[in-house]
Amino acid sequence: MYHISVLTGRQDEDDFGERLRDIARVEYCPSENEDIMADRMEDTDVIICKSETVSASLIERLDDLKLIVILSTRSDAVDLEAARRRGVLVINNTSYCVDDIADHTCAMILSLIRQLPEYQNDIRSNCRWEYGTISWPIHRVSSNLIGLVGFGHVGRAVASRLHAFGCKIQAYDPFVSEQVMEANHVRPVDFEELLRSSDVVSLHMPLNETTRYIFQDEQFEQMKKGSIFVNCCRGGLADEAALYHAIDDGHIRSAALDVLSMEHPSPMLLKMIARPEFLLTPCVSYHSVEADIQVRNDAEHYIRLFFAGRYDELPVVAAREV
Repeated sequence: MYHISVLTGRQDEDDFGERLRDIARVEYCPSENEDIMADRMEDTDVIICKSETVSASLIERLDDLKLIVILSTRSDAVDLEAARRRGVLVINNTSYCVDDIADHTCAMILSLIRQLPEYQNDIRSNCRWEYGTISWPIHRVSSNLIGLVGFGHVGRAVASRLHAFGCKIQAYDPFVSEQVMEANHVRPVDFEELLRSSDVVSLHMPLNETTRYIFQDEQFEQMKKGSIFVNCCRGGLADEAALYHAIDDGHIRSAALDVLSMEHPSPMLLKMIARPEFLLTPCVSYHSVEADIQVRNDAEHYIRLFFAGRYDELPVVAAREV
């Protein structure tokens, strides 16, 4: 019987012990001291994790480890190079929460276009029931040109939803062909053109050393005056201080953020909270009951495929070296 270690520490929610008891002994091992983890997982065949760190040193100490299953689209918490060296397969879930993030992104975009946060604030703060108290005019949703920075699974889902509202969509993604964008009725543009012409700029890209703080003062200055900025993707892609200054100066109209570079109370967060131009949610875009069920169903399916030797059906992040 195989040994599976679950690092999420949520035994009451994950129920992998019940799901996989016919093929494996499942142990819940919350991420803590690495020495304790290595001892508890000495003969582990499979690690299931989400955002927990799986370091190179931990991987090197687990002689029986064959597979790491990540309950997320992200894989940056796992040392992929160490996994390759050790011949450990790493898989993630590329379809996890795509619909949820796309829905949340579109809800934020529509809210800002229709100025819902500003008018809600005006009603609550000023007891005023009147159109025209917000300095920016309201434009029809379909008149807006949406610019997507990144055109992967979520970017395409956002485009599909906003097409239903009659919006024109353009996108920048150096890793996606123009043919794919055009097949999705999206105009491919370069980064500078997207910033210059988009009424709404929405981020849908990974966070790495080349994209960290890709939006700073210069990029916000290049954006169209009166445009909207949305990030339901990754904190660290945008410098929130630069964004705040662009809104405070009146160049950017409003912003919606589900992720921040620093997601705990900070002077910048408190300044944004005080401004009605900012629509903020606490990293909830990927949450739904259905997404949580799906990601666990998929993980169970992938583990069974792996032990059946059907490796070509797995969403591999790090393949074993040959």
